[in-house]
Amino acid sequence: MGFMQKRTYHRLGLLLLAFLASACAGTRGNVYPLSKGYLPADQLFGKLQQIMQGNPALVRLNIIGFSATENLPVYCLDIGRPQAARNVLLVGQHHGDEVLGLEVVLDWAAQLARDSRADKKTDAILDNFRFWIVPTLNPEGHRVVAAGLCSHKRKNNRDTNSNGILDLPGDGVDLNRNYPVFWDEFAELPPAHQNYKGSEPASEREIQAITMLAQKQHFDYAIFFHSSPSGALSEKIFLPALDGSSDKQLQAYAELEKFAQAYAKQLPKDYLRGNYEVSPIPGSRMGSARNYFFHIHGTAAFLVEIGGVNSAGVSVVHPGTKMRDRIVEKHRKALRSVFHGMI
Repeated sequence: MGFMQKRTYHRLGLLLLAFLASACAGTRGNVYPLSKGYLPADQLFGKLQQIMQGNPALVRLNIIGFSATENLPVYCLDIGRPQAARNVLLVGQHHGDEVLGLEVVLDWAAQLARDSRADKKTDAILDNFRFWIVPTLNPEGHRVVAAGLCSHKRKNNRDTNSNGILDLPGDGVDLNRNYPVFWDEFAELPPAHQNYKGSEPASEREIQAITMLAQKQHFDYAIFFHSSPSGALSEKIFLPALDGSSDKQLQAYAELEKFAQAYAKQLPKDYLRGNYEVSPIPGSRMGSARNYFFHIHGTAAFLVEIGGVNSAGVSVVHPGTKMRDRIVEKHRKALRSVFHGMI
């Protein structure tokens, strides 16, 4: 074999190894820019329109507010029938880099619209529950991450260092820490910190939009989807803080824990054995969506951390298309089973 032929085979071997490594990463690890299975930010409105137009008698598309800096719409699908007595809020995304929740709630919305009469369980669910689905409360962060500009853009795009430009990923406010509940208990972190809570409670228009919706609709249940970049919180469900001196709250908390446990029971982990786990109660008092809805509005609210730690010890929050599809399917089945079980 000549030198040039050996060199050609060597190059082909390297290319094959690179291809296999890429395929493995797509299945088992993080893939960024996001793989083709994820919805681009500029196609979100079209997707929501498609869901609504597929069943206009059941689905309504609303804009509940606009983002703080880029004036992007915060969309909400209202899916339900007049006789449904209980209101449910699902928020797919607070943090821009945590995209799996957005994919889950869009898939659930599509199933509700598509199978409202064709599937007996879905039909029964819609007779009893009305769903308000916010794919992303952070359209600015989602735009950045979905466009491949920054894999770990957590916050919105407020110019928090006031230099007149968007600095990635430092600029912005952590929306989940901007809720007007227990806000003072968060540390006073600098604006460049990933957990910067903002200048005051509900300073961000995104949070003003969701709290206004809460005041209008009086949700019975709420689920907020997140992903743990560190992996420390992966595949767990977190409850709000508890005021043990209130008998009324203790009773509500017991019902909430049952709700969370039922969801965890239906949800296999993605990389490890077993099912999702409900984190030991009580939860943290730090201001967040679940605390705001539970303590201010009496909503049975919890947070789900989607994405898992693979066999290499890597926290996977941007899996390839195949794993993304598996995760979305698991959560769709869990939602269907849990809400049907509550009828």
